[in-house]
Amino acid sequence: MLALSGTLDPLHLNDLLEWLHMTRATGRLFLSTGAVTRTFDLSGGKVIFASSSRAAERLASWLLRKRVASRQALLKSLAISQIQGEPFTTVVLRDGYLTREDLVSAGTALAVALVSRILKEQRVLFRFDPSYPVRRGEPVNLELACSQLIMEAAVSADSRPPTDHGETVPMASLEPPSLEALFWEVMAGLSGITVDPSEVAASHQTLLRVGDLLARWVSQGPPLLPLPPREAAVVSEKLERGEVPRPEEAPTLAWDFLALVNGLDAPGSSRAGSLHEAWMMAAGDAQDLARLLLENSRWRRDREEPLDETIQRMAAARAAAARALAPTLGLAEETAATATVLPLVLLTLVLTAFSPADATATSLQGALVRRLLPLVGKTAGTASGLPEVLLAALTGEPSSHPGAQVAELATLAAGEQTVGEPSTAFDDNPAVAGAFASAREAAQKALAAKSAGR
Repeated sequence: MLALSGTLDPLHLNDLLEWLHMTRATGRLFLSTGAVTRTFDLSGGKVIFASSSRAAERLASWLLRKRVASRQALLKSLAISQIQGEPFTTVVLRDGYLTREDLVSAGTALAVALVSRILKEQRVLFRFDPSYPVRRGEPVNLELACSQLIMEAAVSADSRPPTDHGETVPMASLEPPSLEALFWEVMAGLSGITVDPSEVAASHQTLLRVGDLLARWVSQGPPLLPLPPREAAVVSEKLERGEVPRPEEAPTLAWDFLALVNGLDAPGSSRAGSLHEAWMMAAGDAQDLARLLLENSRWRRDREEPLDETIQRMAAARAAAARALAPTLGLAEETAATATVLPLVLLTLVLTAFSPADATATSLQGALVRRLLPLVGKTAGTASGLPEVLLAALTGEPSSHPGAQVAELATLAAGEQTVGEPSTAFDDNPAVAGAFASAREAAQKALAAKSAGR
């Protein structure tokens, strides 16, 4: 069977599903609306599993929403699943928290809810990949007929709101059409700069390749990243002393913990806005989860990369500046520090994805990275269930949000020349000017301490 892609009106979703059913299709169907991509695994024309790039729309969150298992039990199973690469349902069944019937019932209800939400959208980007290695023969298999799914979803769409939190769905994704639009917007912004046509073609292909890589990362569940060697060593030392690592000491661990803890996102549940909060929410399992990450070679890099030392220095300076700015911006110090180091984690990821072999026109590639970062921040942050303050820090929007302001001001205070004059922050709060001077001094002290090896 050939791969399919395009745009459709939600009213014609039934035709697509029926066609996949009639052809006994096997593969993964991607349905994207805004920054959210819902996925449906098919085997022989039947839906066997459904999930989403949005944390609140995945099975673990759905089970938390239905209160069929405790948060701590689900968090432990989710962490083991993601860290060890096992299906979440397999881990839950093995640990005895739920029965197979419980999981099939919840999975079916989730699939219906996802389709019902898609039916309320105005436009849907679809892509069917018959080569995707769907997991057949799993202990939990929905075996949903497409006609049954669309009928139940249509009834549900008429009686339920499209989202749980009433959030505005961002109009961007990592799907090829969005990346195409981003590329040509960047090209239009390079007026007056000469770029060789071959470099344009190479950069275009690179962007699509990087976008596909990042989209796969985001769609895998809570999107985790491997710890650099020095960071892993610091975390190990902290665990031995029974201490909680600070976000500037372990930015990648901060990302992973926040993705795991906030990956359980249901109405009425709390979301962690800092590494410290995520650690507290994991409670007695926090150290065990950190050790699971450290002991698994998949989530610990073997060697240092040239960028690692620079990122460590930037994290120390940004976090120091953020702590000085936090009271003036109305943020907790740990939240402010976390908000300023998380963008560095994604910067490292994107720069690594744009490998040196792909380097073409410096001005073009630099512009692509700058435009891609907020998009990755939005999609990865949504997949991780991050709270608004951290999403604002990752995307810079809205610019008046304290999360966006602390990220911008801390970057400037640290001496980085990657953003423009923070006029909004100064205009909205005159006290920021005084705090910014203190933040710059704190950043310089942090850099000096880092240089001295302290």
